[in-house]
Amino acid sequence: MSEVRVENITGETGTDSVNFTKGITVTGIATVANVSVGSSVTAATLFGNGAGLTGVVAGKLLKKSYYTIPRQSIANASWPNDDTPPQITEGTEFFSQSYTPSTANCDLYIFCSAGVRERTNVADDMGMALYISDNTDALRVTTEYNAGDQNVVHGQNSIITHKMASWGVSAKTFSLRAHKANSINYAATGYASEKFGASTHTTLFIIEEIAT
Repeated sequence: MSEVRVENITGETGTDSVNFTKGITVTGIATVANVSVGSSVTAATLFGNGAGLTGVVAGKLLKKSYYTIPRQSIANASWPNDDTPPQITEGTEFFSQSYTPSTANCDLYIFCSAGVRERTNVADDMGMALYISDNTDALRVTTEYNAGDQNVVHGQNSIITHKMASWGVSAKTFSLRAHKANSINYAATGYASEKFGASTHTTLFIIEEIAT
């Protein structure tokens, strides 16, 4: 087999593209500014942030990220019980995660679940809200009414789901804040006890990128 070594390959006019009508095989790393593929690319690894990626089939899962929400005691802060969106300065933050989408051409599907608990004998409500760093209003809120019977730990496995378009390939921070809760991910029957091997505690924050 013969070998041809070149530093640059240009089209006939010096500015147009080069067509490889029979295909091309590259061994090693190929660095290109733009590439258009008529059928398919087979590669062990593709590098880059995918910001300009186009032609991906809509609905394809591009990336999935998992984060855990740790067990913790928190301040019993609250947001107003009215019809306005909870603000990013209200309640108590118990989770924060910076995130950079891999491409602008996708939707983000967010799922988060945490055990929000409160020890009180007063009838009250508590909840959880999802925020993003460039928006003072909560993206999504979930609340639960606590009847306040007996001085025990009342709680809920709060779940929030949210869909939003990718904002590009810059970093923003998602956060979760609790309303009138004083612990996260403790068993509802007491701060130290667990039921069913703690299998009732789903403590996840998941982001899926779906091609658009």
